[in-house]
Amino acid sequence: METMHTLYERAPAPANTLPPELATAYDGGLVVPDGLPGERPYVLVNFIETLDGVISYTQPGEPFQGTVGGKSDIDHMVMGILRARADAVIFGAGSLREDKGHIHTPAFVSPPQAEAYAAMRAALGKGETQPLSVVMSASGQIDLDERTFHAPDLRVVVVTTAVGAERLRGETLPTGVEVRAVDSAADGTVDVLAMLRLLAEDYGVRVALNEGGPLVLASFLAAGAVDELFLTLAPQLAGRTAERPRRALVEGAAFSPADAPNARVLSVKQAGDHLFLRYAIGR
Repeated sequence: METMHTLYERAPAPANTLPPELATAYDGGLVVPDGLPGERPYVLVNFIETLDGVISYTQPGEPFQGTVGGKSDIDHMVMGILRARADAVIFGAGSLREDKGHIHTPAFVSPPQAEAYAAMRAALGKGETQPLSVVMSASGQIDLDERTFHAPDLRVVVVTTAVGAERLRGETLPTGVEVRAVDSAADGTVDVLAMLRLLAEDYGVRVALNEGGPLVLASFLAAGAVDELFLTLAPQLAGRTAERPRRALVEGAAFSPADAPNARVLSVKQAGDHLFLRYAIGR
């Protein structure tokens, strides 16, 4: 694995905020605040994109075309740290379909650090060995045979609308899987703030990690429900055409200059030709 170097950090965190193995690999510590009781969770977002803003070579409905940025072990290590810090990892049904077999746990994405991730969660006082997996699906059209729903020691909540809950009512749910319905947004999708209230009140979620896709991220931004963005900049240029428009970081929402979310840089790290950017998000 390549060595990570910190190029800039607005407020350096003590190295002892991470287990020694992870502090060495991350070139420092990591502090993420908890959401306050009675409020929505503190929301992190983690994505990787090319230099021209493409997050996936794969178009919806087509076979997997390859990973943006290649397979970066250190990007996976950082992803594992963020999952270990979170109480819940949130992702859309589209991500479930397109990234078949992927399980949103720290050790799955970076097995060599499995013990360090477990130590990190123990030091943080996490009651669960794995973060809760939260699948957003307005329609309830999900494949319950997916590995996510059958992983040992992993609790999964499918958050859906009344329509989606009715669709799933007749399904036999695997052990450890729940279906919860919340209010619909104006466009019929899952209401982001209602979902976050549910996670905070019923599951004790204080830190949530949003892993997308771009439509999910757009809905969170539109709701003003993103606190930090961890963005890996991969050393590739993917390009777009009319036939292959390719997805950008945010899809399904277009902000004006007056209401566009603003970002304030918190840290810049580098490993090989990848840059690891951390931003605070506001309006």
